[in-house]
Amino acid sequence: MGRLRNWLDRLSDDRWRRFVGDRLETAATETFTVLRWGLLVGLARLIALETGLWGFKALHWALSALLFAYLASIFLLRPEIPIFARTDTRRKRLIQTGVNHAVCMAAFMAAMMAINALADVAAEMRFVEKLGLSPD
Repeated sequence: MGRLRNWLDRLSDDRWRRFVGDRLETAATETFTVLRWGLLVGLARLIALETGLWGFKALHWALSALLFAYLASIFLLRPEIPIFARTDTRRKRLIQTGVNHAVCMAAFMAAMMAINALADVAAEMRFVEKLGLSPD
């Protein structure tokens, strides 16, 4: 019962609600932005696969670089994944930076793998439809 009362007290606190609301808004905005960038990269990849034109391949690589830059701004320039409570020594700061860099690279690789897989499947489906071998 005490936990429920504590939770209700927190919900009635304006500062706590604003704090949680700001955190949720930031997370939703950044997630939406990454998804939007991912869709653009995927579309450029799909068009590059379908047409084979070098301009769309270049666009795919440029948009991929921008997606990486955005992810780097989240994980490297604004380190939001704290490893230590205080980064008061050089060693702790280097470890913090290294971990955030690894998370950034993993997030970018996962995003690119998902985008490429979706674009490959979409291109394959179009190829199958062109051959008249519709799965229906």
